[in-house]
Amino acid sequence: MVLGDSPVLEGARQWEKECLGTFCIKPNYPGRCSHICTANFLVNAGIRGKGIGRTLTDCYLQWAPRLGYTYSMFNLVFESNVAARRIWESLNFKRVGRVKSAGILKGHDQAVDAIMY
Repeated sequence: MVLGDSPVLEGARQWEKECLGTFCIKPNYPGRCSHICTANFLVNAGIRGKGIGRTLTDCYLQWAPRLGYTYSMFNLVFESNVAARRIWESLNFKRVGRVKSAGILKGHDQAVDAIMY
């Protein structure tokens, strides 16, 4: 997701100012359960809080079924990631588990739990 409406990304760009965010979709469990997908999201740190994550999520929810996925699961949403948790919960994703002390994150003195949606 970039600023502007050009269908082609050409030339020198100021990515730190023009790239708003991105995501990828992939099978959560390759093989027999590959109809269940997950995604990774990245929002430009300089513009957080402006709805970019929600816009990317809406796009993800449109594309996942087009790619053949029937379910979506997020294994490690860190408890400290309030923005992501708000998005998943506002879209009625259900908490299905917790991984205690899942991540040792920068800026935290102790390992942070992760929630599974």
